[in-house]
Formats: sequence, C-alpha cells, structure tokens
Amino acid sequence: MVRLYKRKLPSEITISSDYHLKEGKVHDIVFKTLCEDCFNKCYICEEKPKDPQIEHRISHLGDFKLKYDWNNLLLSCSYCNNIKKAKCDNDEIPILNPLQCDPEEHIVFSIGTANDDIKSLVRIEALKTDESTLKTAKLLEFVYNGGVSPKKDLGLTHFLKPLMDNIELFKQYIVNHHKEPDEGYDEDIREEINRSSAFAAFKRKIVRDDPKLSVEFADALK
Repeated sequence: MVRLYKRKLPSEITISSDYHLKEGKVHDIVFKTLCEDCFNKCYICEEKPKDPQIEHRISHLGDFKLKYDWNNLLLSCSYCNNIKKAKCDNDEIPILNPLQCDPEEHIVFSIGTANDDIKSLVRIEALKTDESTLKTAKLLEFVYNGGVSPKKDLGLTHFLKPLMDNIELFKQYIVNHHKEPDEGYDEDIREEINRSSAFAAFKRKIVRDDPKLSVEFADALK
C-alpha cells in the first residue's frame, strides 16, 4: 500500500447513481481516471489486477453520499475487495486512507527468509498504534499470508509467488547495479521503487534499509 493522489473529476461529471459506476460514458471517465490515479493496481495488495473493481474505502452500507463520493472510491482486485468486505466493512473504524497519509509511514512491508513458515513469509509491521493503522496491518497480513488456501500447483498463497518473483528480479537489479554501476541498472531500480510499480512498498523498504542505496535513490523515495 502506497501514497496515492487523485485528480478531480471533470466539472461536468457527477457520480449520482449505480449507472455511473457500472456502465456508459460517465463510467468510462470515472473508471479510467480512477485506474490512472491508482497506478492501475489494487490499492490494498499493489498487484496489477486482472479483474479491477471500484472499491469503497469506507463501506457505504446504503449511505448514498459515501457510495458516490469520488474521494471514497479506490481501485482494487476482487480478491482484496472480498477480503476487506468480510474482515473490515462491518467495523466503524476505516482502514488507512492512502489519499490523506503515506501508508509507508504507518506500516512496514518486508519479506522474510526461506527458513520462515510460508504463512509468515510476508511481514507486515504496524509502526503506529492508532486503530486505523492496526486494522490496516491486520487486513494486509490476512491478504498476503492467510487470505486463501495455498494453491495446490504452487504450494503458495495467492500473492506469494508473483510477489517473490517480483522481489527476486528487483534484488537482481540491485546486485547488477553494484557490480556494474554504469550499465543503467539504476534506471531499473528507479522504475521499480516508483509508487506505480507492483509491490512498490516492499521494494522501497529494501532500498531504505541499504545505507548506500538509500542515499543514492533518496530523491526517488520521496
């Protein structure tokens, strides 16, 4: 989960019915803008979704003001949307709002070692004790480590293989950059720690933890 910034919708666009969220020209503009502002990835798990959905950060529960509030709409995958509905949407405390705060200042995203149990390989650590932070950390822990039964063909949870593959490639960029600093791997690293990248919060943490890289790429981590 990373910081997001949303643009205002065109002045002629008003979200005022389910029609606007499901079909037609208005939907096209709303959904297109939402996808672009959320970097075309799920705001919860940070994976590029094959089935992107409009998600209400604060469950509207029949409240039409919340249901059609542009600032309450974010992009998610069906997997995270369903988990959030089951785990969070009946609670009065909402999860963190990435439009108003930087989740990386509230939660640490990291990967364990090969010796860790598969169900705890992804580490989510709350840095603050407010209820929204703790609730978000708990949701993310469930999303990455306990949301679904392991896939029989991979023996991994829903996100583990794509996440690990992504991180391994990123770590290889870092190794290559250290070995051949003039070969352009710095641009690969910059692209991967951009907030638009899949699983960016994990990669940004890796760079922050490296004394040399954290200085070299300080501008890209802002």
